[in-house]
Amino acid sequence: MGIQIPADSAARNLLVGFFDAGSFVEIDRFAKDGDQPATAVAGYGTVDGAPVYAFAQDHDVCCGAVSKAQAAKIRKVYEMAAQNGAPVVAVFDSDGAKLGEGIDAMDAVADILMAANELSGVVPQIAVVKGGCVGSSAMMAMAADVVIAVDGSDYRLNVGDEQASADVNAPSVDSAFETVRALLAALPSNNLSAAALYEADASVAQTADVAGAVEAFADADTIIELCNKDGVRAAFARVGGVSCGLVSLQGDKLGCVSAKAARFVRLCDSFSIPVITFVDAAGFCCLKSAMKLSQAYAEATTAKITVIGGRAYGPVYIAVAGKRAGADAVLAWDTAKIGALAPETAVHLEWKDRLAAMTDPANDRAKLIKEYEDTMYDPMAAAACGYVTDVVTVAETKARLVGLLDMLSGKRVTKLPKKHANIQL
Repeated sequence: MGIQIPADSAARNLLVGFFDAGSFVEIDRFAKDGDQPATAVAGYGTVDGAPVYAFAQDHDVCCGAVSKAQAAKIRKVYEMAAQNGAPVVAVFDSDGAKLGEGIDAMDAVADILMAANELSGVVPQIAVVKGGCVGSSAMMAMAADVVIAVDGSDYRLNVGDEQASADVNAPSVDSAFETVRALLAALPSNNLSAAALYEADASVAQTADVAGAVEAFADADTIIELCNKDGVRAAFARVGGVSCGLVSLQGDKLGCVSAKAARFVRLCDSFSIPVITFVDAAGFCCLKSAMKLSQAYAEATTAKITVIGGRAYGPVYIAVAGKRAGADAVLAWDTAKIGALAPETAVHLEWKDRLAAMTDPANDRAKLIKEYEDTMYDPMAAAACGYVTDVVTVAETKARLVGLLDMLSGKRVTKLPKKHANIQL
């Protein structure tokens, strides 16, 4: 009997098109699930010349049901990726576990989750939610470092729940894979490799405030945004040709979305991607999120540069902005305001006599607050104490960042021996 080559499917064609032309090699292509082909296509190839491992659930076969046969294929992808230090790209398009297998199907899902969690922080993992991804499949997808959801896909834990929050929402499958390629270019192949260097963009940046800092200081057309909500932004981008993680924190009270920035910092640290943080924030409104952010910055040993572009008051300065938060260098714009308390509060504590002498409370209070902020929160005072590395103008900032990234490129840190920190979750 001749060899029966598996028929083409949407999943197989998707992977063939994703990899460099002619580079895709399918693994276990003759694997069976009973009398049907296994419900996933898996293999490896190159993307822009770099090795990558991938699998795609095959909705054309049993609706992509997660089975023992599928889990065996996927587990092999993770094992080969670990052995060879290459990223994993996972495409989810399934109606769920193969219920006819009962506990075997549950064990198959647990096996995939174990493999993904073992590999977390070792090689980059990127998930593309193309179709159905509900229940245990949603857990498998969320184990990845970055989740990209195609519009119209079904990504949730329980039927009837709201859609889970993906890191990137893509209008089409093609757009999703463009983002995958951009992420693979931004990240190193594994935690022992360095990200690729690119030609520097020497443009001089201008921005009015921290809200525009990501666009202003990133090299042109290199931003991959993973979060932009409630004053918190997180994005991969190149700065002077160096792949970096850019975090922007702006607002009166940073909310629970700060936890997304904490996870982003931990992702950058896993692969030694430098983190540049732009700060203009007066405080937090969520204690747990503030501690997540603080611990992420404190634990990260990658290069960390802070640019204080506006307010850095109390807990915000302590958690992310100061040298004692783990920053290797702290730059402050000449418009920065650094202080222990919001000036509205500080005036009531320290200038009680002047407040009591007001003749026009509505106007005088505002004038006193402005005077306090201008005189007591001057960044030069922090620089004089050594808490700020340098006070610079916006126009000087990018050149200083490029120089600091070069200086910190060989950073090495030895930490106290431990399994891991007990971060707030």
